[in-house]
Amino acid sequence: MKPGDLIGLSATARFATQEIIDVAKKHIEKAGFRVQIEPDILLRKGQVAGTVVQRIESFNRLIHHKEIKAIWNVRGGYGSADIVDAVDWLSLKKQPKWLIGFSDFTTFLLHAYQKGIPAIHAAMPISFENTHQKQINDTFQVLAHGPKSLIVPEESIPFSGTLLGGNLSVISSLYGTPSLPSLEGAVLILEDLDEYHYHLDRMLLSLKRQGAFNGLKGVLLGQFSDIHDHDIPWGEAVDKTLRKYFDQLHIPVLTNLPFGHTLEQFPLVIGSNARLQGNQIDFTL
Repeated sequence: MKPGDLIGLSATARFATQEIIDVAKKHIEKAGFRVQIEPDILLRKGQVAGTVVQRIESFNRLIHHKEIKAIWNVRGGYGSADIVDAVDWLSLKKQPKWLIGFSDFTTFLLHAYQKGIPAIHAAMPISFENTHQKQINDTFQVLAHGPKSLIVPEESIPFSGTLLGGNLSVISSLYGTPSLPSLEGAVLILEDLDEYHYHLDRMLLSLKRQGAFNGLKGVLLGQFSDIHDHDIPWGEAVDKTLRKYFDQLHIPVLTNLPFGHTLEQFPLVIGSNARLQGNQIDFTL
């Protein structure tokens, strides 16, 4: 993308607000891009941004807009899986646009990968005011120049593979559906928010038992924020729970990386090749 290109705003799950739209517009225009805001971005039905039909039509209008070069989802929540199968992926493949977001938008990121559509796991406007400005700027740099390298706090044995993943709860819910690609040969990224400790174990164990982790080349664990426990604790550290099944499978794991529901949100291009050497991960398209 180049300065002046158009970015459309979408709401595939939880409803948008005028405040979120204003924040998005401020940051996108400051970075030198233009913003396309459709009137129906503010639709609301309960917790989500309009009915299923309205959300499908809204997203498809952004796809069919010939000037739009990227579609940035404004927030997560729940609801993207409701509409992902009805999106006009054929038109999007004919005229590719970047898809940007994370959390519940993981459904779209992984579905897009299988359609050959470029996608970025990155901060969304709902959290722009609480995200380090540098990493918002980094996302714009990815749009203009491609992926950036990531310095990691610990070393591991070298590994490389196709970068896939996103929110653990969403990935767990997608297993067995057309939206989750095979993870064989992949470097898997995972993050989550507001889950019980034992539930993290249950999701990872379920995925492992179903063979989802077979052939993984490496795992990058981001932030797991606001994790809950009961009066009788689960009994081990969260980090140990998160890496336990990968360790059993002898899959290299890096932890505490700067992505997820956190102030730090390093932009990660889904489908890029991730290569770890020493304490640096290089991403190439």
